[in-house]
Amino acid sequence: MACSSQTSAPTLRTVTISYSELKDKNADLSMKIEEGFGPTGLGILSITDVPEFPTLRKNLLNLSSRLASLPEEVKKELEDPRSRYNIGWSHGKEQLESGKPDLLKGSFYANPLIDVPTTDAYLIERYPAKCGANIWPQAALPELEVAFKALGKLIVDVGMMVAYHCDQYVSKGVKMHEHEGLEHILLRSRCHKGRLLYYFPANQSDHEEDGDSMSSWCGWHRDHGSLTGLTCAMFKRDGVEISCPDSAAGLYIRTRTGQIVKAIFGEDEIAYQIGETTEILSRGYLCATPHCVRAPKGKESAGVDRSTSAFFMNPDWDEKLNFPEEVHIHKELIPSKGTLTFGEYSEMLYDKYYYKKT
Repeated sequence: MACSSQTSAPTLRTVTISYSELKDKNADLSMKIEEGFGPTGLGILSITDVPEFPTLRKNLLNLSSRLASLPEEVKKELEDPRSRYNIGWSHGKEQLESGKPDLLKGSFYANPLIDVPTTDAYLIERYPAKCGANIWPQAALPELEVAFKALGKLIVDVGMMVAYHCDQYVSKGVKMHEHEGLEHILLRSRCHKGRLLYYFPANQSDHEEDGDSMSSWCGWHRDHGSLTGLTCAMFKRDGVEISCPDSAAGLYIRTRTGQIVKAIFGEDEIAYQIGETTEILSRGYLCATPHCVRAPKGKESAGVDRSTSAFFMNPDWDEKLNFPEEVHIHKELIPSKGTLTFGEYSEMLYDKYYYKKT
């Protein structure tokens, strides 16, 4: 149920590709890839009619409130400070743009494909967010692992098909060796990461305190990985699913021209956003765009919770990123030699934006 919008920002429907088109390797989807991911696109497109997706989405999102309602001592056992809370349960560890702790949402992180990415102690210490093992609530909520992995595998599998067609588009302008394309980079990765998010019910005063901030639920940012698969949010009041209570709430994107638009896609579609790493590796043929999430406002939004999920498809921690000479993303982090591994790049960004290592 995509929310319609009455905000001052224009509302745009994502570019859509059907699953049957996507799985056809002989189909030329360059026009749609360019329209969604190219230099003048929104950095997002969505895939329709993916088999089993609607059921798997609901199975996982329905568990978010149950996870958030577990006893505090149980959730404490699911925390991983060493990974800077990028594995397991996290609540109040991130900061809002105001600098205050983000108590509005809780989240659960896990690798949807590999429980133990590596047993190398050096790598686990060096890249704990990427190399650490999953932590599941096996006794308290065993259904979570099953639902998380099922949805995550599907989103990653479909994302690989998106990556294939991205490579077909980019190869028309950039010379790529056989194993340098996005699809191959993602296929050999061991550090994809999923995030189940739960936004706690808020009262009206909470919404008023947020003011009219467009980024009240999630601050402006670009994803730093390669490709992010997103589900449409699920809203509930007293455990019963409802439509989005505020037409102005949702995902906002800043285009390359500086225009802010609201992007919408259907609840039975998987949306994919380009991350910074793909922009770097594609030499700007595929572009990451800043985006944020606006919380619902008004009386109808009081007592409403929200569940959603994102699956971040990343290069392997050892994958080398060769930065172009002209780079407009995080220039201050790029060394003079112009090369970092994805693990090194990620740790630099964690140091800059997220919870510091303890």
